[in-house]
Amino acid sequence: MRDKLLWRLLGAQLLVIAIAVAISGALIMDRAAQFFMVIMTRYHIDPTVVERDFVDAIQRVLVAGSVAAAAVAMLLGWILVRRLVRPISDMMLLAERIAAGDYAQRVETRGPDELVRLADSLNRMAASLERVESLRRDLVANVAHELRTPLSTLQGYLEGLRDGVVPVSRETLASLHEEVLRLVRLVDMLQQLSRFDARMSGLQRTRFDAGVLAQQIAALYHPELSARNLRVTVVAGAPRPEVEADADLVGQALRNLLDNALRYASAGTDITVRAASLDGGVRLAVENVGEGIAPDDLPHIFERFYRGEKSRSRDTGGAGIGLALVQEIARAHGGDAGAESTPGGTIVWLTLSNAGR
Repeated sequence: MRDKLLWRLLGAQLLVIAIAVAISGALIMDRAAQFFMVIMTRYHIDPTVVERDFVDAIQRVLVAGSVAAAAVAMLLGWILVRRLVRPISDMMLLAERIAAGDYAQRVETRGPDELVRLADSLNRMAASLERVESLRRDLVANVAHELRTPLSTLQGYLEGLRDGVVPVSRETLASLHEEVLRLVRLVDMLQQLSRFDARMSGLQRTRFDAGVLAQQIAALYHPELSARNLRVTVVAGAPRPEVEADADLVGQALRNLLDNALRYASAGTDITVRAASLDGGVRLAVENVGEGIAPDDLPHIFERFYRGEKSRSRDTGGAGIGLALVQEIARAHGGDAGAESTPGGTIVWLTLSNAGR
């Protein structure tokens, strides 16, 4: 492809040069003949013999000059065209590798500004596809790992019940029910993840009061909080914590933070939701009193499917997706998420920026 394009461009250039030389030669010959006849007439010289020599000399000069000019033009054109064709060829090869599923390759950004921008766009596309592919592989591996434990437990109990090895009792049924609930929680979180990834294609930004949204979300948890003797308090700072963001996604992030706090809060304590204005955005934080996060686990709690040892218990174990979604939602709005924990409690927060990405 590269050679075909190269020779086509050089051929087109040679054709233009040939046309330009032919037209220029014809004009020069015509004007030179006119001036020659004027000079011969003025000095009373017979032009018959001299004119032939003059025309031959002009033709030799034109041919030599045209050949030299064409050679130089072709050489310079060849160098220029090679500089243009080589990056295009490299980008073509990169596109073919991407189409074949190889997202690790990159192309060198060189040449004119237009080609540099095109190469940079291809590199960013390859990097984005590589990241998506990595997430897909991690998702498949993590989902398979998360499903294996409850399914193995269910399989073992059911085979024991079928063979009469395990007696049918309330405790056995409760254990099976808990494993089913673990599967349901995992499927629910995966559904949240899929909805979030679909929603990310276009955030629906509106301006709203983050404090009011926090109160609305907290009100939904009153029955569950009351059952566990917990209380939730929403504290909105001044000025009003208004932000331009996707209210549905921010509400989802708050629900995930409250789910996390509810899971680990000690009975009879308060859960506090704080909404405060920042320069160009807001900060939302959820605080709970209870067993803190282990220092070794704290840097990893926002990773998808990561769960510390204490969260693997059957009573409190989540699917390890909730906080990862919180961070994704924060970053989609130009902010970030973080956590602080002590042996007596935990604060998990996210920031949102009006500017977004």
